Amino acid sequence: MRPDQHTGTLSVYRPPLCFELTGREFFMEFDDGYDRILTFRDRKTLTFGPEGEEKEFSYECLKIADKCYYVNFEDPAMQPRTVFTLVVDLQTYLVTMAIGRMGMNPKYPGVPSLDYVFGAIRRSDGSISHTRHGYTTDLVGKSISWNYGAFDIAHVYATEHYYRITFSPRGLARVFKGRPDMRGGSNMRYVEPGDTYEDYFTPIKIRDRIYLVGILETVKARKIGNGNSILVLMNLDEMHDVGRSFGSNAEGGTGNNTLGAFGVFVDASDLLAKKSSLFIR
Repeated sequence: MRPDQHTGTLSVYRPPLCFELTGREFFMEFDDGYDRILTFRDRKTLTFGPEGEEKEFSYECLKIADKCYYVNFEDPAMQPRTVFTLVVDLQTYLVTMAIGRMGMNPKYPGVPSLDYVFGAIRRSDGSISHTRHGYTTDLVGKSISWNYGAFDIAHVYATEHYYRITFSPRGLARVFKGRPDMRGGSNMRYVEPGDTYEDYFTPIKIRDRIYLVGILETVKARKIGNGNSILVLMNLDEMHDVGRSFGSNAEGGTGNNTLGAFGVFVDASDLLAKKSSLFIR
């Protein structure tokens, strides 16, 4: 996807691209043992990689809070398809890198995967923090209904590892009202009224009230052949998020689209009380 291209219903509430980091360079120490240099060349291009081995990428940068940035770019040369997302926090000088891939599963190439590498950014005085962003249970038992403009959907953070969505006849009707193209389409074949969809979920605390949340559609992908890796950065003070959906688009092609939504907390006690039929725990 081009940096200036963000069409689709998921982008209605996506804020304008952020260019505050243009011209800046950052030295990043990651826990995988590789240090990397991130340089924002201009509003459309950055370089990233080990010193002397940096590659150039087209990128999009979104801002979710003061000094907290979401940077998304895909490496078009890599196979299987690979997307990199950096959460750059210049309040704490910490960074988290999320690596999303499609095609890693030989039996189900449409199943997405998502891995994380934590790190820190060198400060102006040359020091580097030993603190890291980290996994959290803060969201467990909560549910937020996210409004994308044309439709809304509630994510229920059932445990620290799984999220849930339920589809009532009324809820499906609201989805179809906002997205009539989805009615009867292959993208909804995995959904039946009353279904409780459950899948993998990763919550990471960036700072107080700001969370990076990874959501995978692996069950959907095994059922219909394709799914997405959804990665959002949530600001719970403003009940707003920014993020990206990586994998397949509504037309069945490839997608890597940045997004935004506004949310409200909702009561999901009935859904939380249901026993999982997909995972043993």
